[in-house]
Amino acid sequence: MTDRESRKQQIGAKRQEQILNAATEIFVRKGYTDATIPEIAKLSGLAVGTIYIYYPSKRELFIAAVEKLIMDPIADIFAKKANEEYPNILKDAITNRMGFLQGDTMVHLLALLGDIQRDAKLRTIFAEKLMKPFLGRMENIYRVRMESGEFRKLEPAIIVRLIGGMMIGMSLLRMAEGETSPLNRIPPKQLDDEIMNFILFGLKKG
Repeated sequence: MTDRESRKQQIGAKRQEQILNAATEIFVRKGYTDATIPEIAKLSGLAVGTIYIYYPSKRELFIAAVEKLIMDPIADIFAKKANEEYPNILKDAITNRMGFLQGDTMVHLLALLGDIQRDAKLRTIFAEKLMKPFLGRMENIYRVRMESGEFRKLEPAIIVRLIGGMMIGMSLLRMAEGETSPLNRIPPKQLDDEIMNFILFGLKKG
């Protein structure tokens, strides 16, 4: 790769980061329907035409922003720690997501997911471009470790959704119960450890 090509790639990556950061802020603040590309362009410091070079439609930009907000952090953790013992990976993933899925962030996330459900095209793109590949990667991680003998032989498709559903469900309960929730009173490290121990060992002793 020439220096010119390398610089071009670096500029492209920087612009995409600017666009996604601005888009995430606008979509979270205003929702998909009310957000506009000119607003996102203004916040990013780039021209409207530049945004369309990287993201041909508002739908595609919205999906890319949701991916950056929700899925990329988990994918990065599993990618960077692929060779570590699973409890270490799991603990980092739990800490990351439980820290993310609380307070105003959870409210905004629910609003974004509501936007996806209300728009049939968004829902299809979200399912095909994000959820299916992401869950497939998570299933494969479980499958590999199951075949190595580290994990019990359980259906990976069920396990990854069970864990994901539990995390989301706990965050919803914490939000619904408010300040009185035990999940808001227990120290974060203890909460993360309890969740990790339950996922790894379940309820039954021995």
